Amino acid sequence: MRCIFCAEPSDGSRSREHILPESLGNTDHWLPPGVVCDGCNNYFAVKVEGPLLGSDYFTHIRHCQDIPNKRGKAVPLRAVFPLGRMAVSLIRTEEGTSIGALRQEDEARFIHTLMTNASGRIYIVEPQPPDERLLARFLAKVGVEIIADRVLNTDLGAESVLREAALEPIRKFARYGDPAGLWPVHRRRIYSENALFGDEGYQVLHEYTIVQTDGDELYAVVCLFGEELAINLGGPSIEGYVAHLDRMRQRSPLYEPDELATILRPDRRR
Repeated sequence: MRCIFCAEPSDGSRSREHILPESLGNTDHWLPPGVVCDGCNNYFAVKVEGPLLGSDYFTHIRHCQDIPNKRGKAVPLRAVFPLGRMAVSLIRTEEGTSIGALRQEDEARFIHTLMTNASGRIYIVEPQPPDERLLARFLAKVGVEIIADRVLNTDLGAESVLREAALEPIRKFARYGDPAGLWPVHRRRIYSENALFGDEGYQVLHEYTIVQTDGDELYAVVCLFGEELAINLGGPSIEGYVAHLDRMRQRSPLYEPDELATILRPDRRR
């Protein structure tokens, strides 16, 4: 067995690779040990997924949607307490939201300020978009793993990803990056972050698929909290996906015609 990213022998690997991180609520979609070696698994967790999910953009979403980290702990949200001119963190608890100084040395001053003032405001700063290169490498990694998952239990097997020359550039981009260029990502929102589906009123945290366009390009399409992200698995271009959406009248490939409008609760469609 060889790792689908570094191509090194991976028979002794023990960790399973989650196609989407557990910190995004994924407990169901993962690859068996050895498909991605322990070294690459650890690399993606530390160098790609960790920094991306730790960014203000994803921290804000995970906090608002009350999604714990993989250890089951609440994700704190950074905010500003202008009355004391200090940074604070907000943490969801069963009783409500707790507030604390972000730096330990500010804790006593923060408590004193609260106790001696009748009122005060805390400001949540609007998060900036995530780093484009990290996001692209994350989607490249997810896209390659979706392909591996689809062929895993067929006659081809996961190692067929290594034999597909067209996938070599994106495998290397995911694992090693490319300081000379950026792999573009097509981004758009297809439903609200807080959208509710079905009569039960459930939320969709993530979903994904692979799309083949009329130009025989393969795109990995991932939706996170209502934002659709697409990356070309064959080269650094998204023009083919833009043309595909035009032909499909902007319908997301994640849904059949009119399906999204049907399953999205009427009171949460806007």
